[in-house]
Amino acid sequence: MQYLSLSKLSAALISLFILTVLPLPLAAKIVIAQGGASGYIMKSSLPAVALAIASDVEIIKFDVVLSSDDQLLVLQNADITETTNVTDIFPERARMNNRYYTFDFTLEEIKNLRLLDPGAKNPAVLSSLFTIHSLEEELAFITTLNANYEKNNTVAIELRKPWLHRKEGKDITRPLLNLLQQFGYGESQNEAFIFSYDAAELQRIRKNLLPEMNMVAQLVQLIELNDGQETKTEEWGEWISYNYDWMFSKSGMRALNSSVAAIGLPKEMLSSPEGDLLLTDFINTAHQLGTMIFTFSVEKDAMTRMPFADSFEEELEFFYFTADVDAVMTAYCKDTLHYLQNRPLASIPAPESAEQNTKDPLHITNPAEFQ
Repeated sequence: MQYLSLSKLSAALISLFILTVLPLPLAAKIVIAQGGASGYIMKSSLPAVALAIASDVEIIKFDVVLSSDDQLLVLQNADITETTNVTDIFPERARMNNRYYTFDFTLEEIKNLRLLDPGAKNPAVLSSLFTIHSLEEELAFITTLNANYEKNNTVAIELRKPWLHRKEGKDITRPLLNLLQQFGYGESQNEAFIFSYDAAELQRIRKNLLPEMNMVAQLVQLIELNDGQETKTEEWGEWISYNYDWMFSKSGMRALNSSVAAIGLPKEMLSSPEGDLLLTDFINTAHQLGTMIFTFSVEKDAMTRMPFADSFEEELEFFYFTADVDAVMTAYCKDTLHYLQNRPLASIPAPESAEQNTKDPLHITNPAEFQ
């Protein structure tokens, strides 16, 4: 029989202590690449996807809308008036409100457009690379790179404004699930995330579509302010902004926990401009119930930074480790990964009690009541 020497035993015990007592700097915190590595090159372009994969980011997130022939397009909005050169290519195709929508163009027509770079962030010589592509092309590209470079990125797809698609007589969700299944997603729960502000659509996915198609996926409920434009409901012939208040009630949190893997909130809902924590009971309760909290978006652009933060790293530190979110959505995935990988263990703060720093205008139920 072999025995460990005293020195080896001591080393093993120290390692066990570190693994079990000290928090892990990276494993528990997730980086979501918004539109690929879009902080470095045009959002949702294939080069941005390649750079995100090369950065070893955990999750790559895309927004999708539908074309007139029901092809899924990788775009943040169906309104492409300001984001593409559509006014130059199809000047006569505007609607009565002088806006251009993907719903009025086939995929073949969309292929004639290119994405605009209003801030001239990228060299003009690269403009021909920044075309609009289909989600099918994007998934094929990811699958190819993952296979050749032995990567295993998780994809996250945000259904952009299902209400607007319904208004146009379109179903954006079923084509998405069909395409994911075509590429082999949906067999393992960790392979794909589906994001949406539309709670009813997420319920439809969970209760009807996924069982019908024998698929699994991680669902993420996004939340915005009640006067937002991301989700609307039709009442008496008018489309009005959705009210999210029910999600912060006791029954609402239980309902969310039974339906979604994570909840995503804008960072402005989690902190005051001065850096006072908001919704701490909500986050604590979600974690107790096993629901992850995501926030968005933390960027290097000082204009988008919270007033209390003096740097990109300070804002990351606050939301990851003070607000205690599980994931941050960012265009600067490489810099965020570098921050997490090089963050000293000593700087990790002790967990705060639920009573500390609680500024909760929505009066979320105290986690103790769920015990």
